[in-house]
Amino acid sequence: MLQRIFSILLLVLITSCVKDVDFEQAEDLSISPVIESSLVFFDFPASEFQEPTGTALVVEQDALELNFFNEEFIRDNLVRAEFFFDISNTINRAFRLDVVMYGENGSVTYAFDISIGAGGTNEVVEIHTEIFEDATLDQLKNTTSMQFVLTMFPSITGEPLDDTSTGNIKMRSKATLFFEIDTQ
Repeated sequence: MLQRIFSILLLVLITSCVKDVDFEQAEDLSISPVIESSLVFFDFPASEFQEPTGTALVVEQDALELNFFNEEFIRDNLVRAEFFFDISNTINRAFRLDVVMYGENGSVTYAFDISIGAGGTNEVVEIHTEIFEDATLDQLKNTTSMQFVLTMFPSITGEPLDDTSTGNIKMRSKATLFFEIDTQ
């Protein structure tokens, strides 16, 4: 009797687990990977911005090459990008960060700026996300380099900065790239 119940149960299990497999489904595969990467970072002490009068604009700048937007895979599959900036300031001066993107011929493809309030005794934190979709994404895809220009504004009180001045301005940033890859 036990053998007969086991045989019926085995027969039910074997026949109920059979399903047709459609191997052509792999041809319609669509995946949406998201990639995050550090973009640029800096940590400047107040002494980096020395100026004897307290009334001068002081500028620091750096550039970053972005040749990977020229790759066919990126151009065909990138559907959105986000550049995230986290800036903290403990220097008693206001700043502005200008981000300028250039194409192959040196023309500006896109630009934006971020204002950072004066720090001092209280840390000022500025969070900014620049989103690239549709037309702005096309501008980003035509970018071959980026320039970062950090401008320190004059002191409201006229107090100069020297090698004993305290505080830092720090930035960290990352790029988040969203892809849509279809195998059709």
